[in-house]
Amino acid sequence: MSTIQIDIISDPICPWCYIGYRSLQRAITLYQKTYPGGSKDTFQITWKPYFIDQSPPTEPELIQDRMVRRMQDPKQVAAAQTRLKRVGMQVGLQLKFGGYIGSSRTAHRILYLVQEEKGSEMQSLVAERLFHFQFEREMDVSDEGVVVQAAVQAGLDEEEVRGWLASGRGQDEVEEEQRAIRASGEVRGVPHFVVGGERHLEGAEDFTEFLEAFVAVRNQD
Repeated sequence: MSTIQIDIISDPICPWCYIGYRSLQRAITLYQKTYPGGSKDTFQITWKPYFIDQSPPTEPELIQDRMVRRMQDPKQVAAAQTRLKRVGMQVGLQLKFGGYIGSSRTAHRILYLVQEEKGSEMQSLVAERLFHFQFEREMDVSDEGVVVQAAVQAGLDEEEVRGWLASGRGQDEVEEEQRAIRASGEVRGVPHFVVGGERHLEGAEDFTEFLEAFVAVRNQD
């Protein structure tokens, strides 16, 4: 039996990161069903912070407005959203872009704190709830109340979560970790996956590339 470590460098306000995580989940399921001995292997996933906006926006804005501001062309925005929805559907997601989007700092903090207090399995549950809220329920995860709701839906105690956030813990740690990730030069964008500590995969990868990485890491053991 082997344990395969996967680090996910991601931002909760990145739709491609949501798609990439779903592709990873599918690859893990297929590996455990089909690879000899794979059913006995386990995966430990840890989420690492990356800020799409290095300088946080002063206030939330409509996703549509943000995309138009960045792309400068409404036709490109429409094409990008069509592609995201199509690729999302292929991995079981119903992506929507009618909500607001803002800073992801609080969402990153809760992911850091959950990892510290509850471990990686709960961290992944919270990460998936944050993605679901932002991109399938059109709820703004820059809102602390939404972040708390996501954590509670994942199985955490509301009072405990509010206490973590009120303490101020995690702010400096998240900022420092994401600075170190950028400074490393290994991560140029997200999603970015590190399998087994050394195999880097970029983008919302096809699940077959994940499978190849799993097998390569497994064969090293």
